[in-house]
Amino acid sequence: MTNDREASFESIDETPANARSLAAQKIRRKPTSKRAAVNEFQVRMLVILVEALETASQEHFDVRDHERLPAERHGEFTALPTYRLFVEGAYACGFVCTDFAPGGPTIERGVRVEDAVGSWSFLELRHYVHTLLRSERWADGYSSPIFEALSQGVLQAISQRLANDDALYEPL
Repeated sequence: MTNDREASFESIDETPANARSLAAQKIRRKPTSKRAAVNEFQVRMLVILVEALETASQEHFDVRDHERLPAERHGEFTALPTYRLFVEGAYACGFVCTDFAPGGPTIERGVRVEDAVGSWSFLELRHYVHTLLRSERWADGYSSPIFEALSQGVLQAISQRLANDDALYEPL
């Protein structure tokens, strides 16, 4: 007996060759490629995760805005459940890729965060998040680049841009 979800997958293309290749699919154990498209739902989820991370951080540290987050207390930040959700979610949403070169876009000193982020293409926004997550792994508990980006408003600016800039999306 099949459920509706399985039936909808079967109706896509029912050739014997496609049925065999679909049946042979496995769960991939590494991040996606930068060449793989990110869909609107993945972007929405990343926006929700950034908002949840900011809210949880401000509540935990009892501050009203991101500029007041205490950078020296990054250990407490990385212990928050929403931190883990954000990290796992960034991978699941396709923002961490196997084939980005090291580096990525940066924000020059003296440039407003919103202006820098506002000038980046979708690929650059994705590359920044990728670099941020990879940097977090390399920091290995000695600092938290994610916490720094949150306290500087970079993640929030990226989130706002992803949520509100129709130019980043394919036409309907």
